Amino acid sequence: MTKVKLWISDIDGTLMNYDGSVTDEMVSVVEKIKSKGVKLVIATGRMFMGAEYAAKKFNLDTPIVCYQGAVVRTKDEILWQTPIKDNLVFEIVTYLRQNKIHTHVYNDNTLYVEDDNKRIMHEYCNGRGTTYKYVKSFDELKIKDVPKILGVIEEPETMKKIKEELQEKYKNVLTIVQSSNCYLEITDKNASKGSALNFLKEYWNLKDEEVLASGDQDNDVELLKNAGIKISVGNKSEELLKVAQYHCKSVNSNELVKYIEEFILCE
Repeated sequence: MTKVKLWISDIDGTLMNYDGSVTDEMVSVVEKIKSKGVKLVIATGRMFMGAEYAAKKFNLDTPIVCYQGAVVRTKDEILWQTPIKDNLVFEIVTYLRQNKIHTHVYNDNTLYVEDDNKRIMHEYCNGRGTTYKYVKSFDELKIKDVPKILGVIEEPETMKKIKEELQEKYKNVLTIVQSSNCYLEITDKNASKGSALNFLKEYWNLKDEEVLASGDQDNDVELLKNAGIKISVGNKSEELLKVAQYHCKSVNSNELVKYIEEFILCE
């Protein structure tokens, strides 16, 4: 078996619970793979602030894939990015506003909202090390390298409708994926966790078979497709289950830990 040199993983629902908690077994196995010189990179829809907060829980010093794969960066340097075109930012914002969708705009590494819904924002920020700023209107913003727009849509039928309408209108222009029951992620067409992984493979001169990827949602499909070993966690995404070679019941089952022990630590 080819030696795995990179484990790249989604955070929420994969490495840790959505409330930010993580099992002792997961922390332990991360320390073990690091001691063997294997890199762990987190790949997430979170903004860099929230992703870095998670990385610190595992004492990681590797680059972070954030904003759904639109940005790969360290604390001090952006290694790769593909922002939404400026003119499309306000198109999307206007569409979501007209449909009364709670919207997040990530602008210049800051999360902005024009609907300061305390419940939604608490649920989004709690346990993620994330803060946000309220503005009366997104029109006030000076747009600068917007990596992602997020719509919070809690009604399943509305989610289906909005997602399908945007996917149809912006086909081959934007990437639009659902990352949880209520989060609709909107990025540039070239932004995905899979594209970010391809950048890292070239950056570190890695082959597909030297990469293990894990995730739990639709936004992890491209990530797994571009890795040699593909592991899904939970059963929230039928598309991901089709792509994955190995499956874990949940983030709390420690099945992912066992796979890491098998494929990386050879235990």
